[in-house]
Amino acid sequence: MKLLNPAPGRPVTSPYGPRRHPITNELGKMHHGVDFGGTFDVICVADGIVNHVGYSARGGGHVVIIKHAPNLYSVYYHGRERTTWNKGDRIAAGAKVYVSGSTGASTGPHLHFELRKSRRWGDTQDPMAWIDRNVVLSHTPDPLKVDGKLGRVTWRRWQEVLKRDWGYEGIIDGKPGPMTYRAIQRSCGAKVDGVLGPETRKLVQKRLKGNDFYLGELDGIWGRGTITALQRALNQNHY
Repeated sequence: MKLLNPAPGRPVTSPYGPRRHPITNELGKMHHGVDFGGTFDVICVADGIVNHVGYSARGGGHVVIIKHAPNLYSVYYHGRERTTWNKGDRIAAGAKVYVSGSTGASTGPHLHFELRKSRRWGDTQDPMAWIDRNVVLSHTPDPLKVDGKLGRVTWRRWQEVLKRDWGYEGIIDGKPGPMTYRAIQRSCGAKVDGVLGPETRKLVQKRLKGNDFYLGELDGIWGRGTITALQRALNQNHY
């Protein structure tokens, strides 16, 4: 995943790190983001899901938080007006978030931009270390527990494989929906309609059987046998 610059061509007016607070004049106050000065179209740095839209008169003014992965959130403060996006919307890299402004605690029009490792305030990292670079969000995964239960951890691992090999365009969150189901359908040759119906389930079983992981009937019923086979296939990187 490549992280774009949220303010292309705009000057950095205050970098990440301790500084003298521009309003309270407090020395050594941690600045958890990067400020880009001026009024301009703010863009989304990567594909994601809008996680929060809010307003804080004494803080960030018009705020937008976008989740890109379980360990990567981008945060945008001081929008001139409320964004047109809503919580839960899927947003693409390069899409306009809003116009920078001076709402909230601000001394002039600018974007305050953060990269967080979680949704929690203060759990930040220097954005300039990541902007315009490819970010690897995953490491070599631990083996899945082969327990025949299709829980969130198994879904997350499956989404990773679907993103890598079968065009899954969503985030890796372990919460399946139509985007996940369409990628599953592409992986097994089913009709791509985003509905996880019996025919799709049967074709997944056929795929697992063809790779010698599933030994049961092709009945479209995902019981412990099917899920155990799926977990074994994912662990061996042979889905």
